[in-house]
Amino acid sequence: MIGVFEFFWPRLSRPTTLQLEDKASKQTHDLQLIKDAKWDTHTEIARECARALHEQETERKRSSESKASIYLAVIAAIFPVLVSLPKDLYGDELPDMSAGWQTVLLGLFILGVVYLVRSGIWAFRTLAVSTHNRIDATDIVHLWGEPDANSALIRDLLVTTRMNRDGVNAKVAFIKMAHAFLLRTFIAFAILLLVAVLRQPITNLVDVAVPMVRAAVCGS
Repeated sequence: MIGVFEFFWPRLSRPTTLQLEDKASKQTHDLQLIKDAKWDTHTEIARECARALHEQETERKRSSESKASIYLAVIAAIFPVLVSLPKDLYGDELPDMSAGWQTVLLGLFILGVVYLVRSGIWAFRTLAVSTHNRIDATDIVHLWGEPDANSALIRDLLVTTRMNRDGVNAKVAFIKMAHAFLLRTFIAFAILLLVAVLRQPITNLVDVAVPMVRAAVCGS
């Protein structure tokens, strides 16, 4: 049952208080582990690995925010189309439709709009201002004042990478939710258009089939 609900309405699980405490404790432990580590051997390799990890984390953040901007642009382009969609599809036919058809079409339209709004909300959350740590110019100056500048640079690269990880993971999760809702938006409107195309043929088929079935039943 939960799987069916998740299919129609994706949800992002909220961490419990205990999980948040565990996450904070793990971050503290990891940061202390990085600060206590010694980088006396294979310094060049360690520095390149630290720089690569730092760049990967920065790229994950940049990619998520770039996708969020694209999704918001798509959503902004779709909304004006939605305003005139019912009239463009049906013109003056909508009031003359049966209550059943009106309910189906209205339900699909509302569902698509709700999905679209939720996608926009998740995209906005992805772009929300959050703390992002980096090594600045003054940090470089201080690093080169230390006895072992290379080891200090490795340490700070890994520290900033670890401190940014939870925030970047949140942005990745938010953009995945925006993508999931935007996908369901397109599915809902695709079904709406399909129903709009098939409505009249189905109605005609039912009008022809019902008398035939009744005649067959009464004749037997």
